[in-house]
Order: sequence, then C-alpha cells, then structure tokens
Amino acid sequence: MKNYYSWIDTAFVKYVPQPLQHLAANEQAKRLGGKIVFYNGEDFKTLNNHSVIKSKIEQKPEIDGIIFFTLKQFFNNGKLNLLFLKWILERGYEVHFSRENVKICSKEELDTLFPLLYATHHVTQRDEPRQVWKPIWNLMPN
Repeated sequence: MKNYYSWIDTAFVKYVPQPLQHLAANEQAKRLGGKIVFYNGEDFKTLNNHSVIKSKIEQKPEIDGIIFFTLKQFFNNGKLNLLFLKWILERGYEVHFSRENVKICSKEELDTLFPLLYATHHVTQRDEPRQVWKPIWNLMPN
C-alpha cells in the first residue's frame, strides 16, 4: 500500500472547505491503492514559496507522493511554478491532484502534461482576476 501526504489548498478554502478537500484527497489515495498518512497546507504567507511542503520534503519522508487538492496550488504567484513540480519529482515523489484527477510520476509525464498545466493557468487568469483573491494577496509578502 502506498503512503501519501495530503496537501490542501489554503487559498481555495473559501470555495472548497478543508473537510471536503480532505475527502477528495482520501478518495484519490484509495484510487491509487494507498492511504493518507499526513495532511497539511501552506500558511497564507507561504503560498508563493511553498516553504511548508518544501521543509517536509527535505525531511525525506517515507511516502510515495503528495496529493495536492488542485493544480491551482502551483499558480499562487500569478505564474506556473513548474520548477517546484520538477523539484518534487527529482526527489522521487509522485504528484497528484485530486480535484483534476491528474497524476505526475516523472519529469517525462510532466513534459507530456505541460499543455494541460499551461491551459489551466491561462483559464484561471482569464476567469479569476486578481481582485478575486484580494483578501489573500493582502496577507502575502511582496
């Protein structure tokens, strides 16, 4: 059985509360033949740099991967944080997104899925102007 971290989207809780994000991650883990062994999320101040999850990964946990709630977690700085996705994969961890039911287990899969990530980013930019996130952006350092 595989073990996963569940990483909720703190910036998205105004749309999908934490309990529902946890349910989605648990269902994703079951579909993958695994279970959630730890869950957390970024603080509002660390949404841009992912420092909380980075510190957990640097501890080299005995997990198979991380289940994020949504792809949007990699767009918090207004840009697609592709380098961070690669960084996670380089450490041997799978990356999953429960909302979109997307898995990325290698850099090759990341390259294949790049058009989906790119399109998701642009649709988000088109459909959700920064003013929508104003309460969150005001809490974040420049």
